[in-house]
Amino acid sequence: MQIRTWFGIFTLDKDIIADVELFQKDNDTILDRVLCEPLMLRGKIIGSDLRELAVKYNFSCSYEEYDTMLHDLNIRIAKKQVEMAVTPDRQIIAAVEAIDDIDETSNILAERLREWYLLSLGETNLKGKELASHIARTKKLEADPIESFASSILGLYESRTCIEEDLKRRMQETAPNLTNIAGYLLGARLLSIAGSLPKLASMPSSTVQVIGANNALFKHLKGKAPSPKHGVIFRHPLINSAPRKLRGKIARAVASKISLAARYDCYSGEIKGNLPNELEKKVAYIRRQAKKQKSFL
Repeated sequence: MQIRTWFGIFTLDKDIIADVELFQKDNDTILDRVLCEPLMLRGKIIGSDLRELAVKYNFSCSYEEYDTMLHDLNIRIAKKQVEMAVTPDRQIIAAVEAIDDIDETSNILAERLREWYLLSLGETNLKGKELASHIARTKKLEADPIESFASSILGLYESRTCIEEDLKRRMQETAPNLTNIAGYLLGARLLSIAGSLPKLASMPSSTVQVIGANNALFKHLKGKAPSPKHGVIFRHPLINSAPRKLRGKIARAVASKISLAARYDCYSGEIKGNLPNELEKKVAYIRRQAKKQKSFL
């Protein structure tokens, strides 16, 4: 039996350490090895702490040197894991979550601005960005708090536009097939809910179909509601514009192509330009079949 630690390999024969193979005493080399395979960083082997074994078999001259090396190694591992976590799909997830946060915040602030305007300046049919722009253009009073508030809201809308443009570019670079099928915003939201492009690519299409419908799914599992026909992919124009009776079938077709597109983006990087046409043909077929059944009845 072998136990692989961060500084060497211990071969056990029953309850005895029969052989020890020490690694090169270099944290750069050790770091590469730790990132490639699971190695024991802490613990005991046959009742002896790793710290004691490292000194006993002359990997470290003292406990202090061992602690210093392990501390440095842990810092290097943490930094490397952070670097590895900053992937293009993580940048996309951060961007779409920022857009959703801005939407939620700006809607709340826009309602507050309209209420304030009605109390201070009278009736208006303007809302949201239009009202904020109108107030900012008017400039009735210098240092007017309502004008300052409106300018801040406009800044949020401008930030959203900037982030959305960047998101569109990143989605085309990182997940072009997913973008062609779902659009850059819906595609980014699917990545956000899944957690990453590899996780989305590994999901079966049945999971992609209901992803984001957690509440409805839990109610269904408790027997309090029928199974959900779709989750966040309801925002896809082919689904939300379809008759209610066809949404389930069309959602399955869309989810199938989304799943396929994510796999192409994740594993091959090949752009499949025929995927959108295949999806449109499938949806057209579903609609034709529904019309035939309706005319037959």
